[in-house]
Amino acid sequence: VVSRVSRRTHAHYDVKVSHACHCHIHSEQRFSNNLVTQGVSRTRTMAPGGRQLLWMASICWIASLMSGADAQHLIAYISQRGLHGEITFRQMNATTVEIKANLEATLQYPDQVWSWGVRRFPVDYSNIDPDERCELSRLGSQVLSFDEDLEYLVLPGNETSSWERNMQLIGDRGIWGKSLVLTEVNANARICATITTIQSSVEHMAEARFNTPVAGSVHFRWLAPAEGAVGDTLIYSDLYHIRAQPAALEEDRSQAGPFTQHHWKIYVTDIFKHDHHRTEDNCNFLQQVFDPQGSGAGKGIGDLDARLGRIGVAKNALRSPQRSVFRDAQLALLPSDLTIPHRTLYLVLFDNQHPDSYLACTKIRHVQPLTHKTFINSGGVKGEVTFMQRSKFDQTFLNFTLGAPLSQHVSRKFAEDVAAFRIHSLPPVPSRMGHEDYCLTTGDMHNPREINENIPPPGYGTQEQYPVGDLSGKLQGRNKGYWHQYVLPGTSSELNGLYWDVFLPLQGRYSIAQRSLVIYTFNRSNVTNITKMIWGCSSLSQYQRNGIYQQNMVTAQVLFRYPVVGRVIFRQTAEQPWQDTTVLFEYLIQADGSTQNTTHDHRWAIHSNAPGKDFYDWQQRCISAGPVYNPFRVDWGNRSVDDFCRPSLASMCRVGAMDARSGTLTIAGGRRVAQKISRKMFVDGNLPLSGRHSILGKSLVIYEDSGPKARGERLACSAVIGHFRRKVVAKEWYANGDSLTVSGRVEITQQSEYDVSNVEVQLKGLQDNTGYYIHRTPVEANLAFPCEASTLYGHWNPFDVSPKSSPPPKRGTTDQYEMGDLSGKFGGLEGVTQFEDAYNDTNLPLFGYNSIIGRSVVIQKKQKNARWACSTLERGYSPSEARELRAIASFHHPTGYAYGYIKMTQLIHNDGSQSETVIEVKLRHPGKNDRNSTRNHNWQIFVNPVGVDAAVKPTITRCVAGGYVWNPYYTQLADPLNLDLYEQECSPDNPLRCYVGDVGARLGTIDLGGERVVLTDSNFPLEAPVGAIGRSIVIFGPDHSHERFACANIEPDHNVIKYINLQKPPRFVVAQFLDELRSVMGIPEWMLDVDARKTKELHGGACIQMIIHFKGPLAHRLELDMSRLIAAGRLDAPSLFIPGYVNQKRKATISYRTCGVRDTNEKRTKNFKGGFYSSSSAPNEPKPLVLAFVVIGLAFRFL
Repeated sequence: VVSRVSRRTHAHYDVKVSHACHCHIHSEQRFSNNLVTQGVSRTRTMAPGGRQLLWMASICWIASLMSGADAQHLIAYISQRGLHGEITFRQMNATTVEIKANLEATLQYPDQVWSWGVRRFPVDYSNIDPDERCELSRLGSQVLSFDEDLEYLVLPGNETSSWERNMQLIGDRGIWGKSLVLTEVNANARICATITTIQSSVEHMAEARFNTPVAGSVHFRWLAPAEGAVGDTLIYSDLYHIRAQPAALEEDRSQAGPFTQHHWKIYVTDIFKHDHHRTEDNCNFLQQVFDPQGSGAGKGIGDLDARLGRIGVAKNALRSPQRSVFRDAQLALLPSDLTIPHRTLYLVLFDNQHPDSYLACTKIRHVQPLTHKTFINSGGVKGEVTFMQRSKFDQTFLNFTLGAPLSQHVSRKFAEDVAAFRIHSLPPVPSRMGHEDYCLTTGDMHNPREINENIPPPGYGTQEQYPVGDLSGKLQGRNKGYWHQYVLPGTSSELNGLYWDVFLPLQGRYSIAQRSLVIYTFNRSNVTNITKMIWGCSSLSQYQRNGIYQQNMVTAQVLFRYPVVGRVIFRQTAEQPWQDTTVLFEYLIQADGSTQNTTHDHRWAIHSNAPGKDFYDWQQRCISAGPVYNPFRVDWGNRSVDDFCRPSLASMCRVGAMDARSGTLTIAGGRRVAQKISRKMFVDGNLPLSGRHSILGKSLVIYEDSGPKARGERLACSAVIGHFRRKVVAKEWYANGDSLTVSGRVEITQQSEYDVSNVEVQLKGLQDNTGYYIHRTPVEANLAFPCEASTLYGHWNPFDVSPKSSPPPKRGTTDQYEMGDLSGKFGGLEGVTQFEDAYNDTNLPLFGYNSIIGRSVVIQKKQKNARWACSTLERGYSPSEARELRAIASFHHPTGYAYGYIKMTQLIHNDGSQSETVIEVKLRHPGKNDRNSTRNHNWQIFVNPVGVDAAVKPTITRCVAGGYVWNPYYTQLADPLNLDLYEQECSPDNPLRCYVGDVGARLGTIDLGGERVVLTDSNFPLEAPVGAIGRSIVIFGPDHSHERFACANIEPDHNVIKYINLQKPPRFVVAQFLDELRSVMGIPEWMLDVDARKTKELHGGACIQMIIHFKGPLAHRLELDMSRLIAAGRLDAPSLFIPGYVNQKRKATISYRTCGVRDTNEKRTKNFKGGFYSSSSAPNEPKPLVLAFVVIGLAFRFL
């Protein structure tokens, strides 16, 4: 029986559908979800929400079929000024349009009279100010009024009215792509909404975004031709200069106004010349106007100016913006035109003074809808919330799919208790997952307009009356004509199904991207005072348009270490530098000891160079960072370069001028208030993380205007470096005493600590298994039974979840199982020989203290739940992108005070950025039979290596050569003796505030004589120029003692592999052979071991073949010494020199010998043809002629 579980394919689904995809089409369809073919059972599951999204896609497809002949169907979504609902426009025939209203007035504004009409420009929904977005200067001139023909829109009275009017939806006088504007007759208040299509699949958007010397965008919005309707194209332009413009010439007074006029065309690149290396700074490589039909010069599709006239570019967009809209019936762009293999379309502007010269050019890019998702997987409730926005000119759609499908009781209880759904301004802190305060780290509700008073009850106001993040306030009880699946209809605060929101942008400064969804429930502990409390939360992540796969993101980080410590995260869609970048300041804390006061209003900027060593200078600090980064050369002549810089026009600012666009920073005086005071998030539209103008490799500088004059205004600086995704793979399987039949892999990836982990499982050769689990430590390959509890211990369970309280497999949520219980969370391996699965896990981190990197996966048998096979979770990476650095502190001194090792691994990326360091600790007291155990040993990295002092008896002189604790970044330099302050500020949640060498303060103490442990440290660099290799680790006495107890040097940990064939004497034991080998070579067991899987007998048991692993700093020398020892049978000096120690009883010889390739006992029955061998009674005896040929052959070989 083969079970295959995949998220990429689907069978049929068992669903009932009504009012789906905001298409207002009633349909019902039934499907089945079982497919049995040729005796193979295929159970199809998808990533959380994948099934729901596929369902939605199917319904949209059905809707499009049912409305194919009625494609000209437009809609405007309204929720403003006390009026909520929709107005639709449907082309009845060539001249008549049916207009329908589905509106309701709120109790606050029961009587309304509106003048209504259509204006030229669509609404920019990234602007959340209802008054600004509806300003007539932004929406353009009126092109149509309904007042005369249809009279005013009056409520009550016109809630569900219908009208007919002679007009066109598409064409020269069409209303598609424009804005519907309602103006209150008495109060002059205004409502506005974009008029868009109901069928989203027929409408497309492309953008040409300019950076220099002209900035702004030209949007191409087009309707694809459909059955019963022609296509159409609108072009919106909003361009402006970013440099001071010279005065107009006398002969060209047309350029004397607030804007300049330019010829513009669409060019296409040469099909024989790839343009992936082209930059938009130089347009001379463009030679051909886009003319696929061969219409001739001036008549091609790309000759926009010939058909539409010149395009305007504002001289000062703050004072006099120049927005234009064009309709071009001949420009029928399709997505295929924008993705032609090896060819790219460019929009080109020509110089107004020199019409034959290029002024600027940029690629025309197909704009994909933005999709963000968040997963709910806790407290027995599963589901997801999806947010989708087609462009900034469109509203946002939401899809809630929450519940407990396997437990009606849990679903009902959740529906009864839920109080509110809100977007908070920050994502939760990943390191606090599993703690009670996890969701308290999300900050306040996202409320950039600071609406705190006169907020109507949920569902009783219109959407501009609520904070942006108040989803329940805006959506509860709304969108009644859409598909919903309420557990308690009309009596609960639950949100479930489809909604739309006109004040919930996914792009722009106020975007909800990368923030968090927080769910509140009622606290009824005091029936006289029922309050709301946080029930759960999760981060929002960007997904591809299909909503199934995560969008690849570029993540960068800045680590501040002096005199401020902190971390900044930058995130942007990969290879799309024109998209928004989110900037998250995780924390900023004073660290040099000179002050414990919180300071405010710090300016900050991206500078052109990576900082040098002057980051801690007291004079001219951070001068090496250079000037503010300005790749597009923004220049306003005699005016200050930031005079025209505004948050709403980011392109008029220098790229690095962050404070002018996003505001200033606060630096906390201590860690206790840092999360609340200094943690902030910004969204910026002019901060590329990829491409030619990427800020990676630049520096982030924080200013302090009141600082010492000698130091200058620059307080701190640090480089912007990459922060790469993590991937682990378990694929090298070890049998636990049985024969090994399993193959395949378990692969887990996580883009950042703020994303879910993606798990893919492919296993073959299973035999009566039950499940697979992540265990605490890596596999020890030299053991005959490497999967046992004595070495891998139990499941990885950092939150101490009781397995007895966990629900049956797949019936609970991830927080109800042990973190490593993959079978419990997602299903086991019962009854299959081959297994494939793919899923998302919200509780399986590859970053931080609870990371699973360096642990192991164990497959269990059904019989007695015996451990059957196991594999270590190793890092997965491409050698072309990174390399793994391994180090070891080997405690092997025979007269020392600790025995074992501390191993460290770290990934070094090509840009120099470093991953977290994974540490494996295996230590005990010296002595082969010593079983003593001591606990709570502190441990630190000291600046120097140790020598003979590692084994001296007096603790006052032991390990003294190591010097003092390593502090390369001068933490608390101004007050180094204030230990109370240091111990207060240095902690696991503030690792950068600790000395780099103070490992115990970040990770906790260690034990001697206990179990192996795996730890993850974010502040443990291994490689120079700031690296731990070459220094020493000092372990202090038990029970938090301050006396130096044991020490060892940190050295590179190499791994050399060698095959060896030995003659097998009677009663040969591999373990005994290895012990003899180590004894002669004078090395501990972890420097030489064997791969137990590959040991096998040869030549009928006369020989044995093994794979020997030589490890540690002397691995290459060990391999040579063992070769000499086996060949000669003697090794005069030990391979490992131990300062101050000579083993007088060391054995120098060994009796084992190598074995030949050919079996000497094999009987040869074949005759060698040609007369060299005779068929005598002694077939193995060569004839003289044969010997002669052998001698001649050897002679020629050595000539």
